[in-house]
Amino acid sequence: MSSETRRPTHVITASTGSSLVIEPQEPTATASNLLSENTQKAGSLRYEARFFSEDTAECHADLLFSDWRKHTVARGKQSPAALLEELSELGFSWRDIARMLGVSVPAVQKWRRSGGVSGDNRVQLASLLALCDMVKQPVIHDVASWFEMPLAPGIPVTPIDLFSERRPDLVLEHALGPNDVEEILTAYAPDWRDRYQSNFEVYRDVDGAMSIRQKEE
Repeated sequence: MSSETRRPTHVITASTGSSLVIEPQEPTATASNLLSENTQKAGSLRYEARFFSEDTAECHADLLFSDWRKHTVARGKQSPAALLEELSELGFSWRDIARMLGVSVPAVQKWRRSGGVSGDNRVQLASLLALCDMVKQPVIHDVASWFEMPLAPGIPVTPIDLFSERRPDLVLEHALGPNDVEEILTAYAPDWRDRYQSNFEVYRDVDGAMSIRQKEE
């Protein structure tokens, strides 16, 4: 008999002194030896690709935000009246400008006529125009209208809302990132599904992109 043959083991019980026979058990197969080498490699690559994608997205978002801050500094060297005039020429109403800056319409009109803008408000004004500069050049036509457009059908959240809540990073992500609407909405309002209940839902399409569709009855 081969030395590898598993023999029954006799065990004497302490309570009765009788002999019990324990049959040898075959080793249980693990997940690793049930999967082929190619399957394991593919799984490893899949996880690596996911983490690489997440790291790349984070790096891209950081670079966008850094570029926006640098451009804000450059725009801040212009007079508030000139900045307001450019925003008006882009098509923004004084009401929307005031809302995004967190001030009243009369305050904006006063800045346009006679200045008197505080340092914080001047930074906000410069940052808004810097943001418009960044999104309009590569992809967005009619920037003011785009700012008024909801991120998704049936969900009343616009880039104006995002900027008003001091989330220019989400505006940049919406305009220049992969545009994952669900992630943007969750970052803006974690309870958005309950808050903005509608007949539409966000889903991942066959190409991997996030899309909107009407809910089935």
